Amino acid sequence: ASPTFDANTPGCPDEYIPGTPYEEGDRVAIGSIVYSCEGDFAIKCKHFGPQEFGGSEAWTKVGACTGTVGPTASPTFDPNTPGCPPPYDETLAYDENDKVSIDNVAYQCTQSAYCIVFGPTDAGGILGWKSLGPCFGSLAPTASPTFDANTPGCPDEYIPGTPYEEGDRVAIGSIVYSCEGDFAIKCKHFGPQEFGGSEAWTKVGACTGTVGPTASPTFDPNTPGCPPPYDETLAYDENDKVSIDNVAYQCTQSAYCIVFGPTDAGGILGWKSLGPCFGSLAPTASPTFDA
Repeated sequence: ASPTFDANTPGCPDEYIPGTPYEEGDRVAIGSIVYSCEGDFAIKCKHFGPQEFGGSEAWTKVGACTGTVGPTASPTFDPNTPGCPPPYDETLAYDENDKVSIDNVAYQCTQSAYCIVFGPTDAGGILGWKSLGPCFGSLAPTASPTFDANTPGCPDEYIPGTPYEEGDRVAIGSIVYSCEGDFAIKCKHFGPQEFGGSEAWTKVGACTGTVGPTASPTFDPNTPGCPPPYDETLAYDENDKVSIDNVAYQCTQSAYCIVFGPTDAGGILGWKSLGPCFGSLAPTASPTFDA
């Protein structure tokens, strides 16, 4: 028989919110599917969602529902925060610890590499965001970040694989980052928005226009020209090389290379930059068969 939801409950329980301290007996909904926190592993309900790896031991699917009922657990937002963080904006590049809100629920970015690919409520949002619970009203506006007035425009766009050093500045979109601090050596290995990069790069403000580069990226001198142009209709494998606008890229994880292009928001997950290139590779001789 198909599972049924308690007829005494006139509607759906609240939608599941990651990070809420659920306890045994709590019920939540994901869409129209209802789950109950129960059993020997109910303590896991506060850590794993019904549809997450590890959550199936704690949550039991009890049926389907329509409408709404009151919440069975009361998630809380940091009392030191008097209102909601700014609304989530899919056009912005978020860093670790940045806070946003969607529909009176606050979220915090935990891994910037995923925060620039997924929104808090997207299917993959749990990879980069955690819920802080409900919030109400809005925070008082903070001063807009500014970029050094002595710099007339944006530094060069960040290029993965470039040997950046302490003091170098780069831009990702209109956001400016500076390589500095005790972990500046990491700047050559991690980007400002990559996991591990927040220790090396500091967000210093916003900018418009362009300025000269602060580091000189290089392309493998053994490569005499640019690889073939990137073609979004092709399925690339690991180690395949392509070029976009005189910058060469190499596929490092084919699973991502077939989803993202090198310059897409999620491109850093599957591609690494080899630096600038010029011209094109000379064609190789056509293979011949021994007569």
